[in-house]
Amino acid sequence: MEQQRNSNDVTPSSSSPLNSVSLEYTIKDKSGSIIKKDCELLVIACDPRNLYTICDYTSKERAIFDRLINFTFHTSLLKVEVKSSSPQTNKHAVMFAPKLLEQMNGSVYCIRNESAKQFGPERANGMTHNLVTVYQLLGETETPLPASEFEKILEQQLKDSDWWPFSSNYEVLETVTTPYFDHFSNEDLKKGLPWDLLSLQGQNNTLYVHGFTCFESVLHCWDYAKLMLEVDSAEKALPKNLNAPIVILGAGVSGLLFAVRLKRLGYTNIEILESTDRYCGKTHTITVDGPYPSGSNEKTVCELGTCYLSPAYFHMIEDLKEFLVDNDQIDFAKNDPNFRGIVTKGEFPPSFHVAPIINYPDYILLKAKALLGQPQDFDPNLVKGQIAYDLVKYSILHWEIMGSQNPMPPKPPTALLQKTFYEFLEDNRLLSLVGMMDYIYAVQGYGVIKSIPAYYGLIWITPIVIQTILFDSLSEENRPVVSALKKGWGDLWDQIVKKEELCITYLAETRSIKRHAERQIETQNTGQK
Repeated sequence: MEQQRNSNDVTPSSSSPLNSVSLEYTIKDKSGSIIKKDCELLVIACDPRNLYTICDYTSKERAIFDRLINFTFHTSLLKVEVKSSSPQTNKHAVMFAPKLLEQMNGSVYCIRNESAKQFGPERANGMTHNLVTVYQLLGETETPLPASEFEKILEQQLKDSDWWPFSSNYEVLETVTTPYFDHFSNEDLKKGLPWDLLSLQGQNNTLYVHGFTCFESVLHCWDYAKLMLEVDSAEKALPKNLNAPIVILGAGVSGLLFAVRLKRLGYTNIEILESTDRYCGKTHTITVDGPYPSGSNEKTVCELGTCYLSPAYFHMIEDLKEFLVDNDQIDFAKNDPNFRGIVTKGEFPPSFHVAPIINYPDYILLKAKALLGQPQDFDPNLVKGQIAYDLVKYSILHWEIMGSQNPMPPKPPTALLQKTFYEFLEDNRLLSLVGMMDYIYAVQGYGVIKSIPAYYGLIWITPIVIQTILFDSLSEENRPVVSALKKGWGDLWDQIVKKEELCITYLAETRSIKRHAERQIETQNTGQK
């Protein structure tokens, strides 16, 4: 790790023009010769900590990056043998174990049956084998687990599990292990670090667009780029010449989406340097040729990374519709209200008599009764009424605290930044929502609501999601809030790369980044228009 610099200025070299960035990189498996490149704008779309020994960060930048926290996410795609003797558990396309996730120790806490998503639970149950994605999550630790250790935990827990619905005979087809959900503690949120970064955008001809800037999701990467480009310092960093060279570090989701933003602004000379041999980062869409249900030869789309969409994504989907040709949104539950199952071990008081696995809507009601001190046989319609009222109250509080600016409020919501998400719900008498919120927030690897800052819970669960829950999940139809893409997220990135004719240099190892600033742009405030 390079020594922290004490100056916020970067001194230009005699060989490089003012207001430019000089990079040096090599290509893996090639001759090793150093390639030099100057650009007028550098876009860092990877974890900025990966560049500590490479980039001449300022002390202000380093002070922000040093405070990042992340988890480790491990997903596995399994080909499993279906047990016809357990139809009760096999009917759920998704199964979630909240108590196992709370441990944050790499335990298996969620499975998604990709065959059930593709063909429906009933047809999937009639197959001899299913394709299943398994989730494991490790909390913040100085020594993250390697993939081999996650695989040992997986093997042992699937052997001993009392809720795994399939045979112990399975084949591991693919695995992905990745650092996940870079975020800040409540202490650092209270200090305003995300807003400090926003005010630094554009300094030294550099923009940061990685998921840590707001929230690690496709939606937030897309919305943050729009917000950032409305900040004076970021806008002023954009080259005046539309043919000026621009370099993006990282061909992951944030890098590809920002390339689309730049292309739409008219820039024509964009190069993406990617350290691996593939684009799309944490998206891992795998299309598998079989197994099939009887009478079908339809391939199965499996997601080991980016997977779901909520109603909050609709404006982004409209923005990117030219890249979603023949890749429609689908209801992977196949209109089955019971597609989600919740493992109930450790979730309810002894006076409650609950099956080991129950449907998600039933879990929401029972969890509300338990946390509100009501008996198990309390009138469910009254509980539904309480939940509906509390959803409206949550939505109003969200507007009051977070404001209407997407994807983050214009300034730190200081009253919020001392609580976990659970404490926020408890303090505002919204405990009836815990069962619902726990699934919506935690299942995708963003941590657990009892420990994650309330800020991130409110960033993710917005009024538009709440409105959809009110209209759909509490209705008789009980339609799911989330959907998926027919051909998977990978097809979206394929279409972007092809249609935008993106220039991506793969296996690029960046060796040096020197930024040459003619002047420093004032950063006393974000300068938003």
